Amino acid sequence: MSRIALLTKTTPRFDDDNYLRFGRLLSTSNEVSLVNFDSLQLRNNQIWGQQLSWQDYFQPGGEMPMSDVGPIEHDLVWTLSLGDRSSFLDKYQLLYALSKQTTVINSPSAIMHLKSKYYLATRPDQFPQPETHASSSANALSQLIRHKGGKWIVKPPAGSLGRDVFLVSPRDTNLNAILEHMCGTDKTRYAMIQRYVPEIEAGEKRVLLAGGRIIGQYRRLSTIDHRTNVSQGASIENCELTVEERNYCSQLAEELLDEGVYFSGIDLAWPWLIETNVVNPGGIITLQTLTGQDRTEDVLSAILESLKPKGLRLSFKAETVL
Repeated sequence: MSRIALLTKTTPRFDDDNYLRFGRLLSTSNEVSLVNFDSLQLRNNQIWGQQLSWQDYFQPGGEMPMSDVGPIEHDLVWTLSLGDRSSFLDKYQLLYALSKQTTVINSPSAIMHLKSKYYLATRPDQFPQPETHASSSANALSQLIRHKGGKWIVKPPAGSLGRDVFLVSPRDTNLNAILEHMCGTDKTRYAMIQRYVPEIEAGEKRVLLAGGRIIGQYRRLSTIDHRTNVSQGASIENCELTVEERNYCSQLAEELLDEGVYFSGIDLAWPWLIETNVVNPGGIITLQTLTGQDRTEDVLSAILESLKPKGLRLSFKAETVL
């Protein structure tokens, strides 16, 4: 029996999130632990963390019990949360050290760089991005926008869930105030500006990739403002991928697998790749809402199959549908 650690966040009650769905299935054939990512620590020469051994009564809405601290000596470690941002660098370094002792998915390198919009912007052939600039100088970014004209999206380079995302133009009277807010009064934070692409007005397609292949997709449409994040009120609907989109996603899924990305969600406003999520991509629950199908087993099957070349022979028992 293999030991699997799912690195996640601790909340008062269990959420209907990926960690709970994966844990339920993986526990049928493996010893599964939920490890609080924010609790990672070094004890002598070992990485430790607060751990919960998987129990059958773990269900959405249930109260999360107290955890014990212990060494992380698992056969597979799966990062499904980055926890508190202020301690990310320390936790990342602990995770990197852990990756030298066991298999970690997604890889620390992928978490650091493929989540980064900087890396994507410098690889236009692989990741077709709108024109992008980033700086800790609000004045420099303001001058770029005023010089180039047109609409721009202002956002944090490492943000998520649509927070602090603004649509601006050179004529906006609050342009400088927005950029100064993003960069901070002490100019120690970076802000990113990206050319607004009108293709996004037709919606943004979230495509789930696992184990080097496409799992499914849906469309997100903004309903309140320019943001297409479901957490910000966007609507969702079924959609298909065009031939071009499917060919691109199939190729990208294989390329990402080579970089240690076993599970990801990418956002397309074709011909643009808007975003990649390589930590804990949402989409499984949304696809189930739209189609009535739970794709958790498909995601796990694809990932476990792709882990075989690493010598990991993991399995789970499929759930019986009544």
